[in-house]
Amino acid sequence: MNRLLTVGCVGLVFACASMSGLAEKTGAVTSRTALAVGQEASSSVLDGVFTSAQALRGGGLYNENCASCHGPDFMGDEMAPSIAGNDFIVFWTEVPVGSLFERIKVSMPADDPGRLSDEEYTDVLAYLLEASSYPSGESELPADKAALDQIMIVAPAE
Repeated sequence: MNRLLTVGCVGLVFACASMSGLAEKTGAVTSRTALAVGQEASSSVLDGVFTSAQALRGGGLYNENCASCHGPDFMGDEMAPSIAGNDFIVFWTEVPVGSLFERIKVSMPADDPGRLSDEEYTDVLAYLLEASSYPSGESELPADKAALDQIMIVAPAE
């Protein structure tokens, strides 16, 4: 029920943003940028879509740019949400990685959104995936939103 309410609220926010033009200005996900209904993602985060080296680079960037708000353990505080583990999985499951990439890129770091390069944001994203127990692989996560949209976030295998 909580997931349904969250999805409904997020949808309402995006609908309002889309009607006001805010979505186009901020890069928010709209029906034009999300996967089309019925379109299949070509892979999932269970397929080893980032490398250990990429996650390691992301860890350094996370410590420099994110840990002061989200914490070294990713659990956040009253102003910044938890961004790994169960909280991450509940909120982002069944969403393309490209949507998470775009969300991070347009809103983080909170004091200067967009200050990192696309490659750096992708490295941080690899670190967050690793922190949520997703497996690494042989290829780096690409710094291309269209390619990231083809990778689905799914619940980890148990």
